[in-house]
Amino acid sequence: MKKIPVITLLMTCLLFSCGNTSSLLSSTSESSIQGDKVYQENILDDDYRNFYEIFVYSFADSNHDGIGDLKGITDKLDYLRDIGYTGIWLTPIFKSNSYHKYDTIDYFSIASDFGSLDDLKALVSKAHQLGMKVILDGVFNHTSSYSKVYEKALIAHRKLLNGETLSQEETNLESLYVFVDKEEDKLNGHKYSKAGANSFYYECNFSDDMPELDFNSPYTYTYIQSIVDYYMSPEIGIDGFRLDAVAYYDLNNTTKNVAILNQIAKMIHDHDGYVVGECWTNAMTIAQYYQSEIDSYFWFPGHGSDGYMNKSLGFQGTNKGYYLTGMRNMIESAAGHVPAPFLANHDTPRMSKAGSMSATKFLLGLRDLQNGCSFNYYGEEIGMSSSEQPSNTSYLDSAYRTHYYWDDETHEYETDNPPNAPKQKEYYPDSKSQLADQNSILSYQKKVLNLRNAFPLIARGEISLTFEDEMMNESEETCLLAFDKTFQNESMKFLFNFSSLEEYEYDMKGYSLVSVLRGDENNKETIKEGKITLPPYSIAVLNK
Repeated sequence: MKKIPVITLLMTCLLFSCGNTSSLLSSTSESSIQGDKVYQENILDDDYRNFYEIFVYSFADSNHDGIGDLKGITDKLDYLRDIGYTGIWLTPIFKSNSYHKYDTIDYFSIASDFGSLDDLKALVSKAHQLGMKVILDGVFNHTSSYSKVYEKALIAHRKLLNGETLSQEETNLESLYVFVDKEEDKLNGHKYSKAGANSFYYECNFSDDMPELDFNSPYTYTYIQSIVDYYMSPEIGIDGFRLDAVAYYDLNNTTKNVAILNQIAKMIHDHDGYVVGECWTNAMTIAQYYQSEIDSYFWFPGHGSDGYMNKSLGFQGTNKGYYLTGMRNMIESAAGHVPAPFLANHDTPRMSKAGSMSATKFLLGLRDLQNGCSFNYYGEEIGMSSSEQPSNTSYLDSAYRTHYYWDDETHEYETDNPPNAPKQKEYYPDSKSQLADQNSILSYQKKVLNLRNAFPLIARGEISLTFEDEMMNESEETCLLAFDKTFQNESMKFLFNFSSLEEYEYDMKGYSLVSVLRGDENNKETIKEGKITLPPYSIAVLNK
């Protein structure tokens, strides 16, 4: 055991009632976490949520056709709410020819393999009963080349080149896409494709079957407004949107894109909605995008194997400083908006740690104890892995979108995997098994989210360091990291043992214990004479 020399005071235990959840919720969970206190929820009615990203194709299949659907998600909402999620983000659900639906044929039709509009309404209604928000994936930078809107736009542009007079509808649709008539008019760095047998080209930065919308056209905003108004109407009740690939509106033109995003944000905010943007780039650029009125941007500097959360586990925990620095940079870049930390999503490898359940849990704790909206990719809460990329083929994003492990049968059932997805590794048990195991990753996730839902300070607090903690954090001799958060005159301290092997002792000096998140439930913390000894990969939350 390693000791940290700080002043010793006797600890007084802080006990909280485990009564009904906040009155803001119309449905509550009756379950508890074995051996741990469950705190009363105190969920504020604002944009700070615990979001759960659902790749619809692979999550829950209600009609046993091998494809996930909206009814399946509705059936699982109680499960998600019981874990502690207070919002869900659905990947695209609109009519499309692909399994992933990021190439929209019709924004006003639900993909038939996912269900119907009534299914969506039922999902949203139940989510709201449970106190959960629902946001949709707004793929507004491009459509499918099979869209009738695009087909009509092609005809209109050909007529325009032939000198024919266009109707108002044709004029609108022709202006919706980026058409280029001459080779020399193509912009460097942009991708174009020949418009079939026509003499002109269309911009398509993602792929040939995804023509880009033209944000120099006023009609493009009218078109997007109609989509937002439709789904955020009281009849459907969607709570906001996740905006796909916002740097592609005007390719890599940050100034122009910020102006575009301000207009889209207003559309959503006029319905009192929440909007989060995908800007897959560096911290400096994301900070520039935060000059827009978008509520949140996914914090890509924190995700994946190179993100500060995973890097902070390196060198046997002595890289702990990456975590605090990374979180502070995220908050500063957000500039008063709502940060959005995440570990992985549908485009990236999962961050489950093979052979180390404790490290897998610890990463979830690192993510969810940060400020902002926490985003969980489906399956992270049970330690799901990605499929291995085949060595003899090109990159397959379907490897990150495999079916959810509900029980033993879905471990073996592969036909509901996305097309061409290789078999995924099985590191940890299915959710049914983990629900019954207090040492499981799922039980750990429930405990973390219970804390987020009980203490608004966790997602909103201002970070500060005591002098003693600052000196300790800079030491290379300890893998223990400590900082305080303050919100509305309440203060809490957070202790992180980044070591996978060593115990560390900390003098709580006037703080009382709220909870300990353990990598291994068999490794219990000890408290003696006001000092707490934290086992490897554990986190302690203290209240002043």
